[in-house]
Amino acid sequence: MKTASYESIQAEHAWMIVSDQLQQRNNVLAKGISHMERNPAELPMASRLMILRYHLKMSLRQLTNEARQSARNLEDANRLHHQWQHVHQLFFLLRQIDAELNQATRENDRLRSWMGSLDGRVYRSALVHLN
Repeated sequence: MKTASYESIQAEHAWMIVSDQLQQRNNVLAKGISHMERNPAELPMASRLMILRYHLKMSLRQLTNEARQSARNLEDANRLHHQWQHVHQLFFLLRQIDAELNQATRENDRLRSWMGSLDGRVYRSALVHLN
């Protein structure tokens, strides 16, 4: 049986936070796509959001698969380092998604209005928890 260290629990907590944030972005993108599809003039933005959501899902899948593969071959001493590396990769993905979504929001009045109506808690900062 493996024992958990304080450091490994911290890494697990950070992973849970960034994973939750990524899931929230996925949900926002899905709802945004649906919202934009209601107006035929907004189909190009709906397509852009679909591509962004696809990028999120595929990147997340790839990073998770890579983390699982490397975890099998690691000794305990390196496992914590790789846990944090995975968390930071996920956080980088989160920042990428947010940057693209913010850019799309700045460029599109309908999307900006809809995003403004969302609950602000969706965008609580994961950075606070990861530092």
